[in-house]
Amino acid sequence: MANVLNIGTSALLSLQRAISVTGNNIANVNTEGFSRQRVEFAALPGQQTGAGVIGSGVTIAGITRSYDEFLAGDVRDRGANAAAAQAFADLTGRIDGILTDPNTGLAPAIDNFFSAMQDVANNPGSLPERQVLLGRGEVLADRFSYLDARLRDLSQESNIRIEGAARDINALARNLGELNDQIVLANATGTAPNDLLDSRDQVLNRLSELVGVNTVTQSDGAVNVFIGNGQSLVVGNNVTELTTFTNPDDPTEINIGVAGLVEPTDIGRFLTGGELGGTLSFRGEVLQAARSELGLLAIGISEAFNDQQNLGLDLNGDLGADFFATLEPAVSANRDNTGTGQVVGVVDDVSALTGDSYALSFDGTDYTLTNTRTNASQTGSGPSFSVDGVTITVSGSPAAGDSFEVSPTGNAASFFSVALDDPRQIAAASPLRSEQSLANAGTASLSELTVSDVAGLPLAGPVTLTFNPDALGVGVPGYDVAGIGGGPIAYDPSTDAAGIEVTLGGFSFRLEGSPQAGDSFRIENNVDGSGDNRNALALVDVQRAPVLFGGTTSFQDAYASLVADVAIRGSQARSTADTEGALLEQSRAALNSAQGVNLDEEAANLLRYQQAYQAAAQVIAVADEVFQTLLNATAR
Repeated sequence: MANVLNIGTSALLSLQRAISVTGNNIANVNTEGFSRQRVEFAALPGQQTGAGVIGSGVTIAGITRSYDEFLAGDVRDRGANAAAAQAFADLTGRIDGILTDPNTGLAPAIDNFFSAMQDVANNPGSLPERQVLLGRGEVLADRFSYLDARLRDLSQESNIRIEGAARDINALARNLGELNDQIVLANATGTAPNDLLDSRDQVLNRLSELVGVNTVTQSDGAVNVFIGNGQSLVVGNNVTELTTFTNPDDPTEINIGVAGLVEPTDIGRFLTGGELGGTLSFRGEVLQAARSELGLLAIGISEAFNDQQNLGLDLNGDLGADFFATLEPAVSANRDNTGTGQVVGVVDDVSALTGDSYALSFDGTDYTLTNTRTNASQTGSGPSFSVDGVTITVSGSPAAGDSFEVSPTGNAASFFSVALDDPRQIAAASPLRSEQSLANAGTASLSELTVSDVAGLPLAGPVTLTFNPDALGVGVPGYDVAGIGGGPIAYDPSTDAAGIEVTLGGFSFRLEGSPQAGDSFRIENNVDGSGDNRNALALVDVQRAPVLFGGTTSFQDAYASLVADVAIRGSQARSTADTEGALLEQSRAALNSAQGVNLDEEAANLLRYQQAYQAAAQVIAVADEVFQTLLNATAR
């Protein structure tokens, strides 16, 4: 009877535990990250009898959780990709909104400024139009400043996000280390810590939403976690924490590195995935490029407009002064520099600017100048280097190991401003004028007089061109030139009547038609330019002149390209975020199908265990009845 009682008792106890596990599954059907648990039954060792081996009941061999390592890893990978894409899309969309907003965008301000310039060209002697132009210039400067300030705000927000992500990663890493410790101890007792394993999976999922991770499971059950290009984050219960620090070359930028080192090294370029990876990608691929291109546009407008303004004559009779303030490349010295070296950058050729930044380092003998985007470099003894339209010069005494960062366009937009404050100083007129002699008998004309260099102005006296059939020898016609070097000018009416371009000193003009001997033209200083709009028209043309990127792109096109590039990146990012979000949901659904609780299945199990429990109870009842019958028979 004892054997039958043991069989019934083992069944009751095992089924009771099975019912508890099933009930726990049902209770946690809505618990995030809970893995369905399953009772594994095993028969107890049988007893040898003369009639053979008779079973002795049942026991619980273990309580296992439904788990698919591949699907769990896929959820982490998809979670990291989705979080990175979402962060990238959100931040890029913010820039897109700033640049395209008609109330804050740059395009309307540029159009309004050059429209005011056209009004000055239409009425060059009027002061009200000139005053409006100065006001529109101030609006344009304010718009540059506003846009750059918003981009700097996004840079600061990126810094905050990076610091916050680093703190959260460290907290989760410490949690993982503690869970690893508990899981290893539980495994040592021979029992699977299912709830701890679920908790660890949840922490890994949250961690992957911050940064992409790779995991390796050890034989003792601990999980090692690596980020970036193999940097360990958690190994067993040992945690390597991250730290944030100010970029030594750029105090406005926060870098991320490994804590505990004397000199932390930036590992941000190796980190991908998660909110941290998306933020770092946004800062490096979109934000910095947008600020540089906005600065490039500011320098381009300033330099091109000033260059043309300098070639004109204002209402005071003076050559044009700079309309916009001169913008210089931003230079920052590494905070760890020990020498007295100083670096200055000067923009020589706006058309050659690329928007890239450069790192200049000194090894005690030579300097190395490296493009921070392309990594192209040049090495020399200095002290000057020319690269992409910029001359970089070192002065003082730098020490070995000193370094500097030169950003020709990065901060230019924030310093864009109007230099003039007197509307009379707007140089609408040309400093030179021409006239032909009233005695000319031919049909020749001199037109398109333009100034390209004011170094020789004002002229010492009038420049006279007189047609001479023998100017360059008997029978070789041309114009004799008086008042400036460069003559005589070859001109044959039989072949050149359609027109030729001529350059003398710092000005040029066009000669055409059929002159007669003695016909003459005079070029002289423009002493009264109040009604002259020739330079104003040239200033209007600056808006669409191809002066950027090797002389192939205008300001309007450059800004349109910037807006389009950001818009495309934003659209791609949103599409990627949507795609990765959908893939993440699919992965979660697959994982939930493999390890989630199915209420129908659990209800069937509960019914099955209940019936078995009742049957086991009946076994005990029968055994008890038989035993009582034997006792009663013996008692007689």
